[in-house]
Amino acid sequence: MRSLRAWLLDLKSNTGGNAAILMAVGLPMLLGSAGLAVDLAQWYMWKGEMQYAADQAALAGAWARIDYKSRDNYVARARQEFTSNLSTTAAFTNTPSVNLASWASGSSNSVAVVATATKTLPFSGIVMGGGVTIRVSAQASFAAGLAYTSCLIATDTNDSGSITIGGNSSLTAACGIASLSTSASSIVVNGNPTVSAGWVVSAGGIDDWFNLHTNDETHEYMTNLFDPFAALSPPTNTTARTYSCAGGTASAVATVATQLDVAYAYYIGANANNVTAYSGYGSPKVGTSTTTTLDNQAAPAGTVEGSSSTPSSVITNTQVDGSGNNKIYERKTTTTTYTYTNVVESDTGQGSILPGTYTGGIKVKCNTVFTPGVYVINGGGLDIDGRYLVTGAGVIFVLKGGAYLKINGGSNVTLTAPTSSQLVTAGVTATEAAKLSGMLVFEDRSSSGSNKTRINGNASTVLNGVMYFPVSTANFAGTATVTSQCLMIAANNIVIEGTADMSTFCPANTVSDDFISSGAPMVRLVS
Repeated sequence: MRSLRAWLLDLKSNTGGNAAILMAVGLPMLLGSAGLAVDLAQWYMWKGEMQYAADQAALAGAWARIDYKSRDNYVARARQEFTSNLSTTAAFTNTPSVNLASWASGSSNSVAVVATATKTLPFSGIVMGGGVTIRVSAQASFAAGLAYTSCLIATDTNDSGSITIGGNSSLTAACGIASLSTSASSIVVNGNPTVSAGWVVSAGGIDDWFNLHTNDETHEYMTNLFDPFAALSPPTNTTARTYSCAGGTASAVATVATQLDVAYAYYIGANANNVTAYSGYGSPKVGTSTTTTLDNQAAPAGTVEGSSSTPSSVITNTQVDGSGNNKIYERKTTTTTYTYTNVVESDTGQGSILPGTYTGGIKVKCNTVFTPGVYVINGGGLDIDGRYLVTGAGVIFVLKGGAYLKINGGSNVTLTAPTSSQLVTAGVTATEAAKLSGMLVFEDRSSSGSNKTRINGNASTVLNGVMYFPVSTANFAGTATVTSQCLMIAANNIVIEGTADMSTFCPANTVSDDFISSGAPMVRLVS
C-alpha cells in the first residue's frame, strides 16, 4: 500500500502529457461543432434557394391564374417556375404543392406554394440518425384589373386637350370618357359644363376640374388603354353613284351680301353718243360703295357656298354743262355684286340614294332615304343640312379623301348602323361583318382628315351606332338621341362645345360593350 501511495503521489505531481489529455477530451466537441457548422451552412443555403424558387413559383402561378382559370394551367406554371430556379437542391427537392388560398378578406384570391427537401448529411446524419427536412412556403395574391368602356374616346396619343369640354355643354350619361393621349393636359375643361360621365380615364393627365365639380372616378396615366377599333378595316363599295332629288323644284336660300358700287366719269361732245373723255369739269362727283347683308334670302338654285355674281352694270348719261359741240356729260355707272354664304339648298322632290361611291360627297337637299348598305364618301362630305327628313337603317358611311360628316341643327335625322347580317347582305364577308356590326361612320385611316366634322343636331336627331374618325377632330355641339344602339364617338380629338346636351348615349337598360381598357391586373407576394 505504501508503494501504491508513493506512485500516485508521483503521478499527481507529474504534469507531462496534460495537453494530450485535454485534446483527447475536447476533440469530440471540436469536431462536432465544426461538423454542425458545415451542416447548418448547407441547410441555410438550401432554404434560401428553395425560398426564392417558391416565391417565384407563387408569383408565376398567380399570373397564370389571372390568364387561365384552369387549375392545371396555374399549377403547371408554378411548378415550372419553381424547378427552373433550383440548382443545388434540384436533385432532392420534392414536387411542391400548389393550391388556391384566401388572403385578407378575399376568398381563393391567392396561390400558395409549399415545398420540402430532405437529405442526410455526414455529421448530422450520424447524430440525428437520419436526414433533415427543409420546408419553405410562399403566397402571392392576385386581382384581375378593372375594364373600362367609354362613349367618348380620343385616340391621339400625344395631343394636349385631346378631349376638350367647354361652354355650357352638358354630358350626363354615365358611360365614360377616355383619352389615349399621354400629354399632361390630355383632358381639359374650359367654361362651365355639367358632366356626369361615371369615370374619366386617360393615358395622360386629367383636368382637376373633374375632382372639384363631379363625382366621377378619374384615373390618370393609365398604361393599358387602347383604341378598340384599331384593328378594323373599312368596307368598300366601288359602284359609282350620284345624288339627286327627283320630281321636285330646286331652290336655295342664303345670306346675301349686296355690294353697290357707283362710279362717275365726265365726257364732252355734241351728244351722249359722240363724246370724248373730259377731265376739266370743275364739280366732279366722288364714287361710292355700300354693302348690305340680309339672311335667308332667295338664291338661284345650285348656288355655290361663297360664290359671287355681278349682273350687267347700269349706265346713265346726264348733261351737266356746256352747249353745242361742247356739251359736258356725267356718266354714272352702277354695279351690283351679290355674295352668297350659308347656302341652304332645297328641293321639293325625294332624294334618290343607293349604296356606292359618291365622289365629291353628298349634300342633302331634300327629304332623303338611304337604303341599307355601304356608302363611300370620297372627298367632300356627308352634309345634312336644315329642314329635311333624312332616314337610313342598316347604313355605314366610309369617309375617304378628306371627306367629313356635318349634321346641322334643325336636321330631322334618323341613322342606324347595320347589323352583321345586313353587312353580309351588302357583300361584306361574315368575319368582317361580325367585327363591323354597329359601325355607323368609319373614316379611312389613309384619309387626309378634315376639320369640318361637326355634329350639331337637335332632339330630332337620332344616331345609333359608332362614329369613328381616327384622323379627324369631331366637334359635338348639339343634341342627339339613341333608340336602338348605343352612340359612341371615337375620334383623333374630340371637342364638346357650346350648348351640347347629351343626356344618354345608350338606350334604356343597355350599356356600351366596347372596351378601351383590359384593366391592369395586380399580383403581389404577400407571404
